[in-house]
Amino acid sequence: MKKKLSMLAAGALMVAALGMFGCSSGDPATQPADNNSSANSTAPDNSAAANNDDAAVGGEIVLVNDGKLTIAASLDFPPFENLNTDGEAEGFEVDLMKAICDEMGLECNYLPSTKFDTIVPLISAGGKADVGVSGFTVTPERAKEIDFTDVIMDINQGVAVMKDSGITSVDQLEGKKIGAQSGTTGYEWALENVEGAEVLAFDEMTGVFAALQSGQVDAVAADLPVVQYYVLNAYQDAEVIAEVPTGEQYAIVVSKDNPALTKALNEAIAKLKADGTYDQLTQKWFGA
Repeated sequence: MKKKLSMLAAGALMVAALGMFGCSSGDPATQPADNNSSANSTAPDNSAAANNDDAAVGGEIVLVNDGKLTIAASLDFPPFENLNTDGEAEGFEVDLMKAICDEMGLECNYLPSTKFDTIVPLISAGGKADVGVSGFTVTPERAKEIDFTDVIMDINQGVAVMKDSGITSVDQLEGKKIGAQSGTTGYEWALENVEGAEVLAFDEMTGVFAALQSGQVDAVAADLPVVQYYVLNAYQDAEVIAEVPTGEQYAIVVSKDNPALTKALNEAIAKLKADGTYDQLTQKWFGA
């Protein structure tokens, strides 16, 4: 069962995290889940996707559903995206996408929560969603399959353990079991940087922390703001023991067949940063 986490107190804990904020696989590129239903779900219009190639060549924005930006996200990644107690999507990236949609004159349409490591292939294949927004770190590997918009946030990794574990540093994780969400940079970091560790992959972040609390894993590796949020709001018997300076960057995932959409998204992002909307959203969700 997925936990519905409240956003109370998220602002206070994220002051230290701002300015180091991206989720999820490998080093940044130079280019800047078993799931519940989410808000505003609408069935895809496959006839629109069928015209994808012709429209892209003509420089037109291609949308799965006319007048709507259809978004695929793993809605268990607070404070970036999560389902609240009313079953509605909320979080920093949710608010940012709503602002972008308003700027573009589109309705913001979230699909039911989607398993994280299936989103890039889904966007690449086309026909189901227009964009993927779920804490996606810009990486060369992903850039081979899809296009990224301009960067929307910088981020580092974080490591958490249970308070009574006796583990106080990353060096003590050698040979331990580390939990991470499948397909994320947290998983890749643990696999590549902790000698002898057994890295276990989970479909959702809720499953990662449940495994930590039950003793199935000794530590959790994930994006720092997400680790901090879970520890403060749902797992007070855990603690963050390290910030790992990976220097990652988040961006929105778009199909390579839809360059006009990528361009329009970049224009909207630039305007929101210029008019202060972006700063207002970071203040709302991270307190800085």
